[in-house]
Amino acid sequence: MERKNINEQIVRLAAELINELAKATPEDYLQTKLMMLSVARLPKVKAYLQKVFCLAEEKRPLLLEMK
Repeated sequence: MERKNINEQIVRLAAELINELAKATPEDYLQTKLMMLSVARLPKVKAYLQKVFCLAEEKRPLLLEMK
């Protein structure tokens, strides 16, 4: 029962983080991504963050560079 509650909290936290990342400017998003991935020490934490950022990138608008 306790494990289910923790998993629900992790999923809810990921959803909130994804929503906030979707609102960030491209510069803030990239800075946040690089900072969080650089300080993740445990492989499971890094994998979790990589999945969160992958999902966040799916929600972000596609930015095309025009020259």
